[in-house]
Amino acid sequence: MEELNKTQIILLTLLVSFVTSIATGIITTSLLAQAPASVTQTINRVVEHTIETVAPNSGGVKEVTVVKEEDSIITAIDKAAQSFVRISGPTPEGGTDFYALGAIVSPGGLVVSDRRNLVSSGVYKVTLADGSMLDADINFVSEADNLVLFKIHTDPNHKTFTPIPLSQGDLKLGQSVIALEGKDKNAVAVGRVLSLDTREEANAKGEKNSITYAVDTDITSGETQGGALLNLSGELVGIKSSLSDLTLPKGTYSSILPVRRLITQAK
Repeated sequence: MEELNKTQIILLTLLVSFVTSIATGIITTSLLAQAPASVTQTINRVVEHTIETVAPNSGGVKEVTVVKEEDSIITAIDKAAQSFVRISGPTPEGGTDFYALGAIVSPGGLVVSDRRNLVSSGVYKVTLADGSMLDADINFVSEADNLVLFKIHTDPNHKTFTPIPLSQGDLKLGQSVIALEGKDKNAVAVGRVLSLDTREEANAKGEKNSITYAVDTDITSGETQGGALLNLSGELVGIKSSLSDLTLPKGTYSSILPVRRLITQAK
């Protein structure tokens, strides 16, 4: 070191710093690759999504707007909660009890929910987001997808209803999703799409197409039938349903495709 001049010492310091930073990056990447999914998800949620926009002024100065995932989640829940309902109705034993959660999917008062334990006769009641309780009838039942549509009776104060927007896009693996549930009060859980379950179905021409009928997530708290699965835009992407075996598997939801198809079959 005593034989090095000042310039050489500076260059040596820069070289050591460069090599150290590369080694640190390699070690960090290796550790993250071996970390459990829950750790990496937490790290990803801390990262803020930055949207860069050009300010409308002659100076050409750029403004940076920071959008946090937390803000998107809160906005999505507020947007969807207006269409979130609770359904009560007859029980197989002849009484009346909480039946399921549901989501309003049309201005005319159609509500989609799970069909498990559905009793075909009797009066159903739907409690709206504002606390109002209205009668409802069974409109259509899909045994293939284990979903049911109810039709709310209007009254002078509720002639139209606020439907939840239905997602038109395809879900992606790793996409953030929100479960809106709660038997007595609204409760939420945030997770990600782990896998998409597909099956082949024939169209009107007899051609077979692969469709996504269920969504598997890492949300394990949702066990109330009819709960809504949302994307970060507040759009409905799934319904907590019993699927084909009339059970409620944790983290699994009927996809939006059976829901859209059910709405087209409404009476």
